[in-house]
Amino acid sequence: MLKEILNRRSVREYQNKEVLDKDILEIIKAGQFAPSANHNQAVEFIIIREQEMKNKLFELVGQEFVKEAPILIVPVTDSNKTTCPVEDLAVASENMFLEATALGLGAVWKAVRGEEEDEVKQLLNIPKQFKVINIIPLGYPKEKIISHSDKDFDEKRIHYEKYLY
Repeated sequence: MLKEILNRRSVREYQNKEVLDKDILEIIKAGQFAPSANHNQAVEFIIIREQEMKNKLFELVGQEFVKEAPILIVPVTDSNKTTCPVEDLAVASENMFLEATALGLGAVWKAVRGEEEDEVKQLLNIPKQFKVINIIPLGYPKEKIISHSDKDFDEKRIHYEKYLY
């Protein structure tokens, strides 16, 4: 698992190469099997392939990679089924990032904030009680990924018993 953590980087440029359905499903499995508050497993996933929809999402949230990624995945959760919707979505998303990395794919967290959330929910026909915090653009990285290494590890950021300055 540490290998995927070290290799996982934000990828914003993608090859013009199809992402296989079986890989998308493996990434979704990783998200579904993520821990959730009281084991509610309320996170659901919207897969977007159509360019027209990617363009509309780009108009709402910006950033070119939203319309250029081969696949977008939008994790959502029903706020009536969980006491921790943001946390549940964040953990599911991180699992998905790690699985994408293991499969040789790249992804990035595209935050959905404020008014954008209502606009995204309306565009994607997501019920009002659902929470959306991000969009996950997904594809094969255009450039080689440079992994983290031990030199990036900073032991000064570890504190024992209490925070020390």
